[in-house]
Amino acid sequence: MFYLDFVRAVALAAILVIHFNATVTGYFTLPHKLFASTLPFGIYLGDFGSSLFFMVSGAALALTVPPEQKPWTFYKKRARAIYPLFWLAWAVCFSLRFLSKPGYYAAAKTPTLLLTVLGLDNFAVAAGWVGMDFACVGEWFLGSILFLYLLFPLLNQGLRRCPAGTWAAAFAVCLPVHLSGWDAQLVAIHLLEFLFGMQFLKLGGKARAGLAVLAAAGTVLCSGRDGKITCALFSLLVFTLLAAVSRLLDRPWPQAVCAYLAKISYAVFLVHHVLIQRMVERFDLAALGRRDTLFLFLIYLGGTWAAAVGLLWLHRRIQKGIAALRPQ
Repeated sequence: MFYLDFVRAVALAAILVIHFNATVTGYFTLPHKLFASTLPFGIYLGDFGSSLFFMVSGAALALTVPPEQKPWTFYKKRARAIYPLFWLAWAVCFSLRFLSKPGYYAAAKTPTLLLTVLGLDNFAVAAGWVGMDFACVGEWFLGSILFLYLLFPLLNQGLRRCPAGTWAAAFAVCLPVHLSGWDAQLVAIHLLEFLFGMQFLKLGGKARAGLAVLAAAGTVLCSGRDGKITCALFSLLVFTLLAAVSRLLDRPWPQAVCAYLAKISYAVFLVHHVLIQRMVERFDLAALGRRDTLFLFLIYLGGTWAAAVGLLWLHRRIQKGIAALRPQ
């Protein structure tokens, strides 16, 4: 479905912009030069992009995973899709950082390497499990989506057999967990977004329009009270609007561009943040003007694309090499 690629492209743009902003403003201690970091109602652009990704991930899985697929088969396929590229990106970036910045990981405890193996290193830091580990690629988002993947077979069966009961149970569990902060606000609210994406495929036009109206009202009512819930409602509204608007853009060129961005989005997600952090190391950020910030942004986009494509190429070469070593 074109609208899924379209939403993924919008989410990718939001994530690329927010991490550029965060880095060139010294994590928001300096004025913004090109882009704002907040949307209407005080919504953080990074939260918005992440919410769209959770929604489109739920929708994509609900669309592509056969009903009869066993949970173990699903987990194996997800692991193969996630871990090899993550481990490869980590190995490359860790090696470069380890050699160029001796002592950078001196405070990291060796057992926390297990978090990297599991893809949970950035999540662990964001959740406060550890102060320092060996994280260098990806974001907390990867850990969150891995937890949601664990629950997907259960959620999928629930939506097929009893949608109302599944939603009631999800709200009953997720809202208290989110409001209490037990999950550091990194999983529970996103489970509801993920579940919405799964449900969205089955909604008709009137139901989608009604949800959009309710989400708009909820965004206004929740604004200033809970930023994550406000963002979830706003993202639900935008997701629905993007799905509707995508019909006007469903043409060969937009299809090709969005499909390509969707194809490389995971690789981009892995490399973009470490790349911009490396790029700005020799800049005086306080003296960086608007023009040079724009130049840096364009170089950042080009560099991120090149790094993502290079990572995917290396991954394919390694896969072919391993396949060639297997006994016939």
